[in-house]
Amino acid sequence: MTLAATNENAEPSNPQLAWMNLKFGLFLHFGINTFYDLEWSDGTLDPARYSPEAIDTDQWCAAAAAAGMKFVVLVTKHCDGFCNWPTKYTKYSTAATPFKRDLVEMVAHSAQKHDLKLGLYYSLWDRHEKTHDSDDEAYAQFMCQQLTELLTGYGPIAELWFDGMWKKQKAGWTTGDDDFIHAWRTEGAPRWRWDRLYQHVKSLQPDCVVLNNSTTKFPGVPLWPVDARTGEKATTAASVGKTHWEWNGQKHYLPLQIETTLSKKGPPGQFEDGSWFWHEWDHSVASREEILGWLRSSEERDAVLLLNAGPMASGKLRPEDWEALTTLHR
Repeated sequence: MTLAATNENAEPSNPQLAWMNLKFGLFLHFGINTFYDLEWSDGTLDPARYSPEAIDTDQWCAAAAAAGMKFVVLVTKHCDGFCNWPTKYTKYSTAATPFKRDLVEMVAHSAQKHDLKLGLYYSLWDRHEKTHDSDDEAYAQFMCQQLTELLTGYGPIAELWFDGMWKKQKAGWTTGDDDFIHAWRTEGAPRWRWDRLYQHVKSLQPDCVVLNNSTTKFPGVPLWPVDARTGEKATTAASVGKTHWEWNGQKHYLPLQIETTLSKKGPPGQFEDGSWFWHEWDHSVASREEILGWLRSSEERDAVLLLNAGPMASGKLRPEDWEALTTLHR
């Protein structure tokens, strides 16, 4: 059952309101890709290169606090399957690196220090774990085990942002929102065992707001069950502004999160309007006016803005991102 399922008037529930009141957060893309100049990788990169020599999660969170942000969302596992914590369920993690440490724990401590809530990103798509392609049931169990680690080891989690749903849904991509949602419920959700994953999250952290990225093709469209909607780099689609949705014969209030990135340049053919992970050659950054405009646009829609910065391989924020965040309100 979603957080708003018992709300007959389809107004935000208390957990949704608490999340909406966060308003502004920092997305942190850091992982194996950071050390290979990549946005995407295939699960085979050598963890030996993952070795930040000056990692400073306090700096990340200090910048977020200076910008007036109320939470941070860390990528725990991207589609490559590399885990930023020493999970028991794969060897492809920080435990296999020279770094050795638990990055999720470090960010959790830094967030608490700077009075920020903690959110986590977790990719459904996993190009390293063999059961992903061979056994949907076994892979669902694998995910539940990892989610148990993430939801019991680091304190309250304000937001859990899932990604990669498209790898197990072939239908619904060429027509409208309703067909996309129907395809999700009949093909994607059963294959991912999504209902089970959602209930598993709620059993561990009932107030955690769950989002499932509906992609840039269908921004703002809910992939039931969820507690909020994603709007990756999108503010104008009709579905973005729609807050009341019907599912299982009931009306639901679903707030929106808009995600974008400080970078304005990406690799050819990949996020050319702005990268998510760090690239040494990229010094582009959104202007103060652009960021404040995104904030205004989000506020007009009662939406949350999640603004990404990809820390460098050294473990510090790009100087451009530090400057943009710490001078935003001067």
